[in-house]
Amino acid sequence: MAKSKNHTNHNQSRKNHRNGIKPPLPLYMYNSKRGGWLPALVNTRRVRKNNQKAALKARRERLAAHQAAQK
Repeated sequence: MAKSKNHTNHNQSRKNHRNGIKPPLPLYMYNSKRGGWLPALVNTRRVRKNNQKAALKARRERLAAHQAAQK
């Protein structure tokens, strides 16, 4: 005789909640650049690096101004 039960939700919610149900990760964390247009990818890497340099420079200037105001 064939089985009649093909699916059940028994114990699934318990298994899901054992490690906690977490929200999905943001897209930028697992967004692959593979297969993209290479010149654009290289350019975005350079842009990101220069943006970091500019942010670091601005942070240093802000810190220097703050320390000068404290004296």
